[in-house]
Formats: sequence, structure tokens, C-alpha cells
Amino acid sequence: MTIDELLAELHVRYPDGATWRERVILTNFDILKWTASAGIPRQDLYDQLAIELARGFYASELSFEFCDAVVNEIHSVIIFKNEQRPRFFWEIYLAFDSGEYYHDGNRDEHPVEAYTRPKIERILDAVAALRRSAPSGEPVINPWP
Repeated sequence: MTIDELLAELHVRYPDGATWRERVILTNFDILKWTASAGIPRQDLYDQLAIELARGFYASELSFEFCDAVVNEIHSVIIFKNEQRPRFFWEIYLAFDSGEYYHDGNRDEHPVEAYTRPKIERILDAVAALRRSAPSGEPVINPWP
């Protein structure tokens, strides 16, 4: 399974505008299936998927609602399995989380634009810098097969 195939499956589960009741819940079985199909560890799947969500959101190809729903569902699996939160996944999760509410009751600023988008930009800059500084041929984050 490629990242594009995974994102397509997630779009079916989490269509924009769907209520929580209309969504198909992400489970540990899904994570097991995806890691087996991609041949990567869970922690790498979490980081890679979160980075792709961040890229898609930043490029305005993926909606905030979709990305936020997916990272929330993955986080639920991580909690259920009592796993460590991988670095990039956690930072991206927190960036999307910060767009879910008005900060300090300030309704004059849109939390997604004021908080999420700048945080995502910084995270993607950090990912790019790590990749540039990695020794040739050694990925910082395993490439999606």
C-alpha cells in the first residue's frame, strides 16, 4: 500500500462534512494491516502519515477537518495500545489540536490560521532540514515504499 492509497482509504472513512457518527472508526487492526502492507514499523507509519497530512494541509490539498480527524483517530489507537508518541506525529497532532478551539476566548482570530498553519510550517521546515542534513542515502524518516 502506498501513502496515496492509504490517504484515499482515509478519505472514504473521514469525508469532509461527515459527522462523527458517519465516520468509520480507525482501529488497531487497521494499523496492523497498513504496517504489514507497507512493511514498516508502527512508529514510522505514524510519523510518515502525519507528515503527509501536514504537507497536504499546508499545500491546501487536504482540509483541516480531515487531517484533524485522522490524527485524532490515530492518537486514540496510540493511547489504546499505550504506545510512545513518535516525535513528528506528536508535534503534528498538537498543531492540529491547536486549531480546534479559540485561544484565550479570542474569536477575532481563526485558530487554524493563527496557530495550526504556522506550527505546521515550522514542522515541515524541520523535517526538510533533517533530510538535508542526513548522510547521503540514509533517510531521516523511512521513505514510504
